Amino acid sequence: MRKAFSVSLLLIVVLAALAVLLLAANIYTYHRLTAETAIAELRFEPTGDRQYLAYLRTGDRCNERVLPVFGEQWRVDAAFLKWQYWALLLGLDSQYRLDRLEGRYRSAEDQNAAPKIAHDLGDDTALDIVKVARTLGSWNFLLDATYGTSTYEDIDVARVYRVYRTTTGIITRSEPRPPDSPRGDALAIDITAACGAEPSVWRKVTQSTDGIAVALLKLAR
Repeated sequence: MRKAFSVSLLLIVVLAALAVLLLAANIYTYHRLTAETAIAELRFEPTGDRQYLAYLRTGDRCNERVLPVFGEQWRVDAAFLKWQYWALLLGLDSQYRLDRLEGRYRSAEDQNAAPKIAHDLGDDTALDIVKVARTLGSWNFLLDATYGTSTYEDIDVARVYRVYRTTTGIITRSEPRPPDSPRGDALAIDITAACGAEPSVWRKVTQSTDGIAVALLKLAR
């Protein structure tokens, strides 16, 4: 009896530790939200009638993505996390994550009828902290609020657009595109960490655990 209880207790501890690792991996897909900072930069090249290639760089990645968009405008969506008061006292800042990039038409009629495509900017994880918090309901001790925010602008191939995150959402500013900036050149943007910087041991552990869990979930489907 005592042996069975010890095994059950050990199993509970192991499962709890695994849950913490998986939740931490999901949290790492978000970024700390403090002062206003540039988090993404875009420029566009036309490929057809109201068709463009978007050259996107974000503040947490060192590579440039090239993504097709349709319409006269572009839009970026982001998700925000606001922690419970006790978590704020422990130093957990509000966080954000870029979720989606897509083209946008000025008229609702075109938006409903014309070609369109959306690109997922988030990272897949085994557990979603927002879904976990909603499942807990009144027992939720993690999040105070979760909400989405968007910013959009007209597409002008002669301009460079920068997306900034603030303490309440995301905003856009633009400036004339440098004349000596040919297609495919790297974009100049301040990033949150140097390219090739070594992640922390805790982050390595959580992401490795999450990678294994995601692979197992895919096999189970």
